[in-house]
Formats: sequence, structure tokens, C-alpha cells
Amino acid sequence: MDAAERFAGSLRAAEERLRATGLHGRQAYLALVRHLAQRLELPAELVPEGPEASAGAELERIPLTAGLDLFGLAYERFFPELFKGERGQYFTPRPLVELMVRLADLGDRDRVLDPTCGSGGFLVAAMDRGASIDGIELDPELVALARLNVALHGGDPARVQPGDLFRLERSGGWSVVLANPPYSLEVRDPEVLAGLELGRGRRAAGSDALFLEVAWRLLRPGGRLCAVLPHSLLVNRKHVRERSWVDAHFVRRAVVSLPEGVFRPFGGTATRACVVLLERRPAERRPQLAAEIRQPGYDPTRRRFRRTQPDELQDLASFVAGEGTFAGARWVEPDGPWAPGDHLGDPGLGAGVPTVPLGALVQPRRASIDPTSEPEATFTEIDLADLDKSTGEVSSARVRTGAQFRPGQAKTSFREGDLLFGRMRPALNNVGRASRPRPELPGRLVGSGEWVPLEAEEEPWFALMALRSSFVRAQLRTTGGQTRPRARIEDLGEILVPDPGDPARSRLETALGRIHDTRRTLRWQLSRIEAAYEAYGRGEIDVDALMEAIEGDQSPTVPG
Repeated sequence: MDAAERFAGSLRAAEERLRATGLHGRQAYLALVRHLAQRLELPAELVPEGPEASAGAELERIPLTAGLDLFGLAYERFFPELFKGERGQYFTPRPLVELMVRLADLGDRDRVLDPTCGSGGFLVAAMDRGASIDGIELDPELVALARLNVALHGGDPARVQPGDLFRLERSGGWSVVLANPPYSLEVRDPEVLAGLELGRGRRAAGSDALFLEVAWRLLRPGGRLCAVLPHSLLVNRKHVRERSWVDAHFVRRAVVSLPEGVFRPFGGTATRACVVLLERRPAERRPQLAAEIRQPGYDPTRRRFRRTQPDELQDLASFVAGEGTFAGARWVEPDGPWAPGDHLGDPGLGAGVPTVPLGALVQPRRASIDPTSEPEATFTEIDLADLDKSTGEVSSARVRTGAQFRPGQAKTSFREGDLLFGRMRPALNNVGRASRPRPELPGRLVGSGEWVPLEAEEEPWFALMALRSSFVRAQLRTTGGQTRPRARIEDLGEILVPDPGDPARSRLETALGRIHDTRRTLRWQLSRIEAAYEAYGRGEIDVDALMEAIEGDQSPTVPG
């Protein structure tokens, strides 16, 4: 366990002791900050007003380790909910800060501005690399915290000032703007909108786009902007204007896609984000870094920070420094597609391996249905969550009448044996073959509107294996939605998969069909035995009937 994790562990225990003494939330946080500031002998005028912790909290047990961003870590791990989302602010995880300062190539030659500095994490990281710093922050409590942080690391706390990003004096002068700006807020202030090209003539504009223009005005020619932005800015069609504006005013140096939930353990948004490094024109044209982070070194699905491996944020930072390799990164031309996935679509096919386009194996079929138009009809409903992700088998379903569906709720209709391709979040590999998880389930098969039925006239089991392969996921392109990216089905037919030739495909088809049929039969048998045990436990059958269900060979006939 490293020093940061030991400090984090001691803070977790201190938070519990503070709560036991009657302090929680903002009051507990202020007591902790005051205690740390006093022990660190920081100037009294920087210490925020607030309660003193009682002796029972035993805050003196918290170790003070030189070199750690103590206030930032306290904010990062345990108290971000006090500030999160109030003004679109979200804490920037420490590993992401380190990657961004590496991308920006900060040094003692640089004058760095963070116009939304929060607790001061970027400022501390910039100071560590010898840069001079300036910080602006709207939230007065965060201004106080950032000043403490800067003072703790030997900087001048007066370099952090209260202010509004969109009302700053916009004369260029900084060599670097480093920021995690307000996230996807709607700006409606007529004065702010009228003063910016991307806001002029609009009643409202997104804070992310306006930030880009403000940053451009703050930078001197050749200055660098490294910022966290919503992933939607890279891919959504509605942001074409913003991307064109950026390309006219900056040269792209790096675009890094981050996984969904990258801010979740720090009290932040669950939406997808990206990091961009831009250089204000005039600037030399040279290759751009395109990279995709899937595993950031912690679990982005949890609300509490928990380290995991691999740590791709660290791997990418090492790659940028020329100290290692990273498969999820590539140097590309700076005026191509924005989304890194469009540059990283290497399917991993070996040299000379024969291929076949998916369009030769399957054809999509649109089959939307409104079940409420037939209120008395019976349907077996299969949704994305009903698919076994490891095998592609339908493992559960439910029987509903048309009247039980929500009005206007469009569903997809499909047939037994259809291949099902889940458009939403394709990385989850919701790809399977339509079937009833229990043979007695009645009615027509319907499911989520995110299903796309695919017909495979020949060799459906081989087609299913190909569809579920890593080669397809590597070539899929997605559009829309930060949290719910969707596959572009119109591109599916052009995706290439390995083709072993007719004799091998035929043998694969026979073997795969036999294996899947056996698995399905065993699943049905298991389901029947489990149901019999439940019935026995409810007193509905006796032990003889239970034994008959266990021993009886009642395997259903499996469709070919």
C-alpha cells in the first residue's frame, strides 16, 4: 500500500470518528481541514472558519506525509459530495491530473492558469514541475481550500482568486490553460453569450463549448490547452459547429477517450469524458496522439475508490514520456476524425488471414412493434439484461400481455433463431441468438428497442461466433450519447471477420450447433429441477415428485 492509500485509510477511519462525535458532512470536513492546516502550521488567515473537532475524533492519528496533496486527497476520496454538481464541478482524479500535466509537457518556462481550479490539484501538479501558477474559482469554500493547498506546497496562496470563468479579463498571456471546466451546464446570461462567438445570437449555449473559446482568448499564440471535456463533443452531430471552430483556432495535439464513470468514485458524473490537448494557432502541424482508456487503474463502477489493474492512465503517461508502450494509443494526422476509436479500429487480424464481410453472413431486419395495439395478445419479452454475456444464450425472459406494456413503448419483434445484436453500449457484447429460456413460454418473441434482429440464411452458429468476436468490437463505430453510445448498424455489413473457408466453416457450424444445443438442454433441465425444488419447499409437491423431476429424462426437443 502506498502513502496515498495509507493516508486515505486513516481519513476513512477519521470520518467515522467525526460522525460518532456529532460532526458530519460539511461540518466534519471543515473540522478536518482546520485540524490539518493547524498541524501543518499554515498561516492562520488561510484557515477556514468552522467547528473544532473534539478529542474523541482523535484526528492526531492521521499521518502527515510529505509530498502528498493532503487537502486534495481529503476532498477527492471522502467529501466531494459537499461540492459536486452544484455548479457542474467535479473533482479530477489524481491519476488523470498526472496524465494531463504529462500531456501538456509542463516546465519552469510555463505560466499556467486553471480558471476552474477547485481544490487546486492542477495548480499543485504544475508547481511540482516548476511552472508559475494562477487559479480562479467561483466557489468561495474551494478558493479557501485551493489557497491552503498551494500554501502547503510552498506557493503563494494569493495566486488563487475568486472569479467567474465566463467573466474573466480575456487578454492572452498564459502559456498553458489546464482545467476540468464546468460540466455541461447551460449558459443563458445574455452578456456572456454576446461576448463570445460561440454564444452570439443564441439564447443558450453549453458551458463546455464556451469554455473552449474563453481558453483560446486567455492563451498566447502557441499556448496549450489541456482540458477534460464531455465525450459528446467528439462524436455528436450537434457539435459539428464547435469542432469546426476548434479546428480553425487550434491544432490538435492529443485526444484521449475516458471510460464511462471515470469520475464516479470521486462524487462526480457517470457520463463519459475525454481529455484534449490543443495548441493555439499559429502552430506547427505534427502528428496527434489518439488514445482510448478502458481501465483507469480503479473501478469506475463503484462510488468508493478501489484500485484495480491494469492502470492504463499510468501506462499512457509512460507512453507519452517515451518510457513504455501502450496498445490503446496511436500517433495520427491531426486533421482526421476526432474520436480516438476511429483511429484505433485495428481489428487485430493477422497478416494474410482471409476475411469475409459480415454483410455476406447476416442481414439486419427492422421489426418494430407496439404491443399495446394488441392488448389481449401474449408475448415473451427478452431484454438486453436477459442475455448471458459469456455465451450469447438467452437465460431469462418474462411473459406479458399487450396491455401490460407502456403506451407508445416500441419493441422489437423477432423470431426463434434470429441473431440479436444489441446496439447500445456495444462493448458489453450483447450479441446472441433468440430462443425461449424455457420451452413452455408462450406467445411471440419481443424485446428491447435496442435489439437489431439479424438473419443468417446459412451457418447461423458460425455467424454468431463471428459477431461475438473481438474483431467486430474493434471495428465498431459508435455515435451519440455520453453514457449510452450506440453502434452504427449501417456499418456492420462492412466489418471484416476471419474466414477459414467452406470446409472449416461447415465443420465449425456443426460443432457449434451441437455444443449450444447441449448447453440449452442442460439449462432447461437445471431450470426444471430448480422449479421442482421451489415447489417442494412451498408444499405443492411431495418428495416423490421432486425425485421424479430430478431423475426423469424430460429433455425438450431442441430446434435445429
